[in-house]
Amino acid sequence: MKYLNYCLLLLFLWGCRDREVSPEVVKPLVGTWHLAAYEETQNGKTVWVELPAGQGYTLQIREDGVLLNEAGLPICCGPSALRINGNFFRIQPKGTLPENPACALALCATCEVWHIDVRNEGQEFFFTCPNSNSGKSRFVRL
Repeated sequence: MKYLNYCLLLLFLWGCRDREVSPEVVKPLVGTWHLAAYEETQNGKTVWVELPAGQGYTLQIREDGVLLNEAGLPICCGPSALRINGNFFRIQPKGTLPENPACALALCATCEVWHIDVRNEGQEFFFTCPNSNSGKSRFVRL
């Protein structure tokens, strides 16, 4: 009976793990994106704060899921995986990545899995980190 309980527990845990999907799931995100807005709580209500043109930062996403800054360097404290429209995608860099010197100064409270909701026919996406108190961010394709 004890052996049967262990087997059932292992089957349950195996069924609960994230299943990786094909690299096709990241294709709608490949390209250059700009932070356009973010959620903020004001007077107890969640509102969107639109960023004026020229503000915010730019993010590049490669086919292997690696996230780069505007200088083409890996972002500091980046995720190890993406959950794109509910599909789990583990980031696996193709080749070595250059060092980002700014990351030596970063204090990371990282979000291991970014949750991304692609909308508007791939022209924008919404990012959330479920393990943090921060709200959503909206990125638009450049």
